[in-house]
Amino acid sequence: MINAREGYDLWAPAYDGFDNPMIALANRAIDAAALPVSGKRFLDIGCGTGRNLAWALSKGAAHVTGLDGSPGMLGQARAKLGPDATLTERDLSGDWGLAPASHDIACISLVLEHFPKVAPLIAQAAAALAPGGTLFVAEMHADLARGGTGAHFEKDGKRHALPSHGHDRAEFDAALKAAGFVDAVFVDWRADDHVAAIPKLAKHAGKSALLSLTAKRG
Repeated sequence: MINAREGYDLWAPAYDGFDNPMIALANRAIDAAALPVSGKRFLDIGCGTGRNLAWALSKGAAHVTGLDGSPGMLGQARAKLGPDATLTERDLSGDWGLAPASHDIACISLVLEHFPKVAPLIAQAAAALAPGGTLFVAEMHADLARGGTGAHFEKDGKRHALPSHGHDRAEFDAALKAAGFVDAVFVDWRADDHVAAIPKLAKHAGKSALLSLTAKRG
C-alpha cells in the first residue's frame, strides 16, 4: 500500500482520464444537492485536479478555494483553472490555515476514506464556514469498504492501493453534531439505481455505493 500523497502524485497525470464510477456517482450527488453556489465563497477540501472547483465556477461562485495534500494533483488543478481559483497545498490532517468563517459552502468529496476518523476534518470545515453556511460531503459507502473496496489505480502494470477506511452514517452524524452542524440530510446512493448511466457500478450490485450529506453550520 502507498500513502495517499505519494499515490495521488503518481496518479495525477492520468487521473482525469480514469473511468472512475465513484467520481461519476459523486458528480451526480453534488448536482442533486442543489447547493446555493451562485455568488458564494466555495471551499473544496481535498480538491484533487479541481473538478468540483470548476463545477462551482460554472454555477457562478464568487470565489473558489481548493486545499489538497498532493502537489501533483494541485498542478493539474492549476493547469485547468489558472488564476480563477486559490489553490493551496495542505496536509489535511493538520491545520488548514483558513480564516474563521471565511467560506459559505464547503465540499468534501471522496476524501474521507483516506482518514481513520471524519470528526477532525468535519470540525475544521465548520470553523471555516460562516454561520448558516453549507457543508456537502460525498463519501464511499461503508458497505463497499466492508467488502474490501477502496481507492486504487494501475501505473506501469502495477496496482497501487491507497489507505481506505469505512465511515458509516452514525460516525458522520456524531461528528456533525459535535461540530455544531444542524439540519443534516443524508442520501444513500445504491449502485443498482445508476448502472444504466454508470455501467461500472454493476460490480457493486445489491450494495449502497455512496453516502452523501448536506448540513448547515449552526
